[in-house]
Amino acid sequence: MLRSIYEYLSGFDWVEISRLALLSVAVVAGQIAIYVFVRKLFKKKINPFIASRSSEDFKGIKFRNYMLLTPARLLHISFFFSKLLMYAVLIFSFYISITLLFGIYPGTRSFAYTLFHGVLDPFLAIIKSFIDYIPSLLQIIVIIAVTHYFVKFLKFLSKEISAERIVIQGFYPDWAHATFNLLRFLSYAFMVILIFPLLPDSETAVFRGVSVFLGVLFSLGSTTVISNVVAGMVLTYMRSFKLGDRVKVGEVLGDVVEKTPFAVRIKTSKKEVVTVPNGTLLSSNVVNFSTSGDERSGVILYMPVTVSYDVPLRNAIELITQAALKTENVLTNPPPFVLVKNLGNAATELELNVYTNEPERQPRIFSDMNANIRSLFEQNGINMVTPVFSRVFLENPDNQQ
Repeated sequence: MLRSIYEYLSGFDWVEISRLALLSVAVVAGQIAIYVFVRKLFKKKINPFIASRSSEDFKGIKFRNYMLLTPARLLHISFFFSKLLMYAVLIFSFYISITLLFGIYPGTRSFAYTLFHGVLDPFLAIIKSFIDYIPSLLQIIVIIAVTHYFVKFLKFLSKEISAERIVIQGFYPDWAHATFNLLRFLSYAFMVILIFPLLPDSETAVFRGVSVFLGVLFSLGSTTVISNVVAGMVLTYMRSFKLGDRVKVGEVLGDVVEKTPFAVRIKTSKKEVVTVPNGTLLSSNVVNFSTSGDERSGVILYMPVTVSYDVPLRNAIELITQAALKTENVLTNPPPFVLVKNLGNAATELELNVYTNEPERQPRIFSDMNANIRSLFEQNGINMVTPVFSRVFLENPDNQQ
């Protein structure tokens, strides 16, 4: 039996086995050394360096007045990526060590080859694909850069026209911002059209399916939005009103405080802010009191006044005119005038017309004129009660209760 064991062991090349064992021990020792070194490097060098630079480099990230990431949060994220990088280095070194261990022994070299190329081949394929894509990538970069600087030029031109430093005959300064927004949108849309065929796998069925799906969603969900945007552009070029103008849209009367691509906000005399979609504005009659008159004669404001037939018409017109002239913010030149609108069954319907340069004060003007008319009528002993009401009251005195 001892002879058989001796013959079996004599078939081994102990020198080669010893060499392979020493190589294995070296690989394991190297992996342990790398593990210890990487851990110490990140713990004693990289992380302290990040902490020391935090007060200088980590100022936080703001969006307007909102702090998206505080300095403490940025420091925490930096430590997270530091740990992530450390684990990536350790996993890569462990992968290399395992591959080397399997490659040392003849019986497992095929497995080592498969393990090595299982990661290397996809990585090389990614690199090759990226190299092949570089010409298209350069075209995309050029298209983006040209579009970016073209939009910047348009923005500069818009500001110059708005400030009236550049004057274009027939082009109003208040058109500049709206035109810039329109051209910017068209520029970016054209950029996307040019870039789309250059994207990787843009011709695949999946990519085309996603594109069609997004297009359908956009078409179905943005009909009203697009109509409001188009209406906003039309209103801008119609120059129906501008910020600060006193306008009337339907029953809404107030000052324009904001114009957006989708709607206009009007602030009434009651401090109510009414949002009117641009589509509604385009389909409605918009009265602009701020641009209706000129600097000399202003805007005509009018209000109805009903006078009993018991009052002489000439006297009523004179008193109403006097009341208007006593009202603040009513112009004396041109003077107020009164029209006889209708001869009703119980009274004469008059219309008082006055000129003013302060159309935004019309609620106060109407209130003061009403108060002045009533005061003058009372001073002259004129009863403003219509004959119909007087007759009913006299025939049924018990109704006074």
